[in-house]
Amino acid sequence: MIAPQSNIEPVGSTLDIQKFAKAFFEAGGGLEHAIAGGAFPYEFRPQQLAMAEAVAEAVEAQTHLVVEAGTGVGKSFAYLVPLILAAVEQKMQVIVATHTISLQEQLMYKDIPFLQKHIGVDFKAVLVKGRSNYLCLRRLARAEQMGPDLFQKNKESELNAIRKWSNETCEGSLQDMQVVPPGDVWDVVCVEQGNCMWQKCPEYSACFLMKARKRIREAHLLIVNHHLLFSNLALETKGGGFLPAHSVVVIDEAHQMEQVATEHVGLRISQFGFQHWMRRLYNPEQTKGLFPLIKHGKGANAVMDLWDHVEELFAQIHEWAKLETGIRQRTVSEPLSIQTGIFSRINYIISILKEVSEDMKDEDLRAELQSVHRRGLELSMGLESFLHQTHVDHVYWVGLEGRRKKQLVLYSAPIEVAPVLKENLFEKISSVIMTSATLAVQNTLDYFQERVGVNKGGTLRVGSPFRYSQHMRILIPKNMPDPSDAEGYFKGVVKAVKYFVTQSKGRAFVLFTSDFFMKRVADEVETFFSDQKITLLVQGTGMPRHAMLETFQEDVPSVLFGLASFWMGVDVRGEALSNVIITRLPFAVPDQPVTKARIDRIKEQGGDPFKEYSLPEAILKFRQGVGRLIRTATDEGTIVVLDSRVRNKWYGKLFVASIPECPIDLVDTGS
Repeated sequence: MIAPQSNIEPVGSTLDIQKFAKAFFEAGGGLEHAIAGGAFPYEFRPQQLAMAEAVAEAVEAQTHLVVEAGTGVGKSFAYLVPLILAAVEQKMQVIVATHTISLQEQLMYKDIPFLQKHIGVDFKAVLVKGRSNYLCLRRLARAEQMGPDLFQKNKESELNAIRKWSNETCEGSLQDMQVVPPGDVWDVVCVEQGNCMWQKCPEYSACFLMKARKRIREAHLLIVNHHLLFSNLALETKGGGFLPAHSVVVIDEAHQMEQVATEHVGLRISQFGFQHWMRRLYNPEQTKGLFPLIKHGKGANAVMDLWDHVEELFAQIHEWAKLETGIRQRTVSEPLSIQTGIFSRINYIISILKEVSEDMKDEDLRAELQSVHRRGLELSMGLESFLHQTHVDHVYWVGLEGRRKKQLVLYSAPIEVAPVLKENLFEKISSVIMTSATLAVQNTLDYFQERVGVNKGGTLRVGSPFRYSQHMRILIPKNMPDPSDAEGYFKGVVKAVKYFVTQSKGRAFVLFTSDFFMKRVADEVETFFSDQKITLLVQGTGMPRHAMLETFQEDVPSVLFGLASFWMGVDVRGEALSNVIITRLPFAVPDQPVTKARIDRIKEQGGDPFKEYSLPEAILKFRQGVGRLIRTATDEGTIVVLDSRVRNKWYGKLFVASIPECPIDLVDTGS
């Protein structure tokens, strides 16, 4: 997908953005007047004004900025207002990237409409989605016409449903569908990279993607997610990219930057990915696919031959890795000495696809063939990069994915993502503004800046306007066994969880760092909570995450046991959540491939990996877990820490010092 060109041409600024932003946020300013008479009384927040002024200054000075803004600051308004003013005044496009869908929805359906009504500046904003989220009407028509040659008859009802929906939808995106079709059907009808005929397409005037691109071209503000932003960044390093030219980016929820960037700079090659590609060409069980469609017997035979070699290769890697129950991944420290006939066979299929696509008179079918040709090249090059470890300064590993049907996946990731971001983000974008409620370690932003590679620009820390000392307190059980005493610690956690959840009458999150340990505790307390008529919700036991949150807030009293995804990005307001129990200080497991590689790198450089990496990462995650409790000015409750190291180890005080000051009590949980 070629990046849409903006209709907006840059011109010199005539508006003092900093002055405008100050007038909007200061007491008696535009924001107070906009809120006056609303459901909630206005309260001036100097932290919000300070952040807005810093963002305005960074945009005008074309420099980078890191802002830690505590919960309740109103940081989205603080960056949106100067960002919108700059976009309109300088006639440019700016990007805001979020990590969670909930924040995207807040921006698009709450904050931006409010500002469009009250800021006094006309501007347009659009939510940008990846191309594969959109229905391709041309491919839908092709699938309806050639359905019997592409897949089984029972899929025709799915196509009929998509056709009916296509006549009703305005947006044409997957998120607009009430019933999502199976992946193999959507893959045949969605917009696909390298498979667009542009003006030659008979559906060009009705194309949902082209309409979306038009909205993008006309917008001042583009809302994207982290994955789209860093996927675009990875493509730009190869000369591609699909986002329009931009010189200002705001990255909200920036504590996720390093992880998401790491995922997109590396490799991910799965056996299912190969199989999906081969089935698209030829499915021997059903004699369906593109090769039967064009009546290319040699191509179909070549796919059957390749299928056996793919299975053989992944079987060899699986045997080498010796992945068993409890061992789901293994680092590949050097190129694997495995012989495979995949490359000669896949290259033969690629050459067939190139030849037949060049000779194909049907432009529609040619586009399909060119698309699978491109995907074949990607698979071949990715596999070669993994087997020969051609990516410099990467860690390589294999792992098992999937809950029901396990598949082997081959990975690589950069040991340090900072150099990549420095070269491809901070040196190419004039102003990158990064913000989150949890970025600082030991009262500085140095650690975050070092990890993501931003070594120039400004920093700002503004605390929360919430009165934590009055609304939150920390409880630590007396005589809690050390986590190194596995059995004693388990019994202590079970006892403490029962006690504290009963005290709060449910309304509790219990945060874990281990899936095995969480489920063991859940099994032990299930009957107790049932007797107490407290609903127990456990992550990973069948209920989707969003459904768990809905049930938790509706089915009171309840207690939710959660892992990593519940430590951050979860917003439960009011009395539904009044107790957050942190079972263990969240130190990363050192045998995770990327974590281990980063620890080893620090050792090689003569550093202390615990102080320089493990401890800062754990403190940040601890802060995020604590941050689940107080989400509004009226929320109140307790934080319970069941890890005795917070009292008994030298570093325990660093965890306590990292969160807002509040009363700390030692508690006897009884016999």
